[in-house]
Amino acid sequence: MSVQSPIRVGIIGLSAGGGWAPVSHLPYLQSSSDYTITAVCNTSIESGKKAIEKFQLKSAEAYDSVESVCDSDNVDLIVCVVVVFAHYNLIKPAIERGKDVYVEWPLCATTEESRELAELAQSKGVQTIISLQSRAGHVHSTLQQVLASGRIGRVLASHIVGSGGSPETGNKIDRKFLYFKDREAKGARGQVALSIYVGQTMEFVASLLGQPRTVSAQLQVTWPHVDIVDGDNVVERNVEKTADDYASLHGMLGEDVNYSYIFRGGDAFEKGNGLVWDIIGDKGQIRITGATIMFNMGADNYKIQVKDYETGEIETIPLHEKLPLPLMAQNVGMVYKKYAEGAQVPSFEDAVRRHEFLDAMFASNKENGSMRALKYSF
Repeated sequence: MSVQSPIRVGIIGLSAGGGWAPVSHLPYLQSSSDYTITAVCNTSIESGKKAIEKFQLKSAEAYDSVESVCDSDNVDLIVCVVVVFAHYNLIKPAIERGKDVYVEWPLCATTEESRELAELAQSKGVQTIISLQSRAGHVHSTLQQVLASGRIGRVLASHIVGSGGSPETGNKIDRKFLYFKDREAKGARGQVALSIYVGQTMEFVASLLGQPRTVSAQLQVTWPHVDIVDGDNVVERNVEKTADDYASLHGMLGEDVNYSYIFRGGDAFEKGNGLVWDIIGDKGQIRITGATIMFNMGADNYKIQVKDYETGEIETIPLHEKLPLPLMAQNVGMVYKKYAEGAQVPSFEDAVRRHEFLDAMFASNKENGSMRALKYSF
């Protein structure tokens, strides 16, 4: 990696009013000697200064355009933590100026834009990071080790079912996420909310068991009307929602592994019980349970068990060590840690594959669940 230590970070979209960046990105960046935040880019200098003051970023300067941040010699890594519709226009100038980039998932509003940025980054020799961060976490590395041990033999099938576990996927939507209610939103391909949730968890599955080769999809709207909320206050009731919040998928992964995947919006039936995932082998089986199907968000109660078919014994596997950070920051922190160490991190190429999978999923649903074959660009 060609950047100095500490790595100098410019954040696009850090708000004094809160949001995702303060709870997921800042905890590691502010606690690690490998990083220093040198720039905050918002829609105005004033907004940037407020964020710098609020989060005590003494080494940071405020900017109001991505071009000015990228032209600075004091920034090595651009981190983009804004809504997906703005990603393409914000990240392309950074890549063109040779800056490494870390972008929230989804990468762009369309697969074509995402593929363009991935190809541009390759041509510029820029390292890219996409926030499919569950792949960097301790649950993922634990499962990798169990699978590699051969304890369950050849993997035959994967069956995962779970709930989103957040109000935005159920019968309430925070007004900050109004676009989650729309089937079509600002020119985005597919549906933003479902792309976020299915894309995140299918990346976790695919990175362990192999890329999906086929997909058949049936999607539906469970809650056609929702309440719009601001915190605990309902600001509008019974608002029409056209975006799907349920997905039933099946097909083949990697080397002839059958998969089924069922995602439903809203809370689990019982708190803390929002995931059951069985990975079935010819010698044994792995069962993963926890509060949510969203491994990117994480849960404090994930549990991995392995059953040996021959003996009938079931063993609970100790999870690998996690970072001593708040839950939302643990996986994101591991991505930053791996990047600083020069280790492999989720890239724009990975993001393009997920976008291409989602395109096939949405196309299959329009064709009443027809089986679609996948062909990936990378």
